[in-house]
Amino acid sequence: MATISISNLSATGADLFADSESYLNELTDSELNETKGGSLFATAVFVIGVAIGYQATKAVTAVAKKLV
Repeated sequence: MATISISNLSATGADLFADSESYLNELTDSELNETKGGSLFATAVFVIGVAIGYQATKAVTAVAKKLV
């Protein structure tokens, strides 16, 4: 049976972080602290979705109990 050997693996785009001209070196500490990435918005949307789902479930359960 054939054997395949793979060496010298690196993640795609890893060379962007390896050289001295990395864009990360150009950011100041205050700029790095301002980077949010949208996680607050995503969390808010998730919490609102859970709250709406909970209220909808309560309403459907209440209607179902009245029908029985």
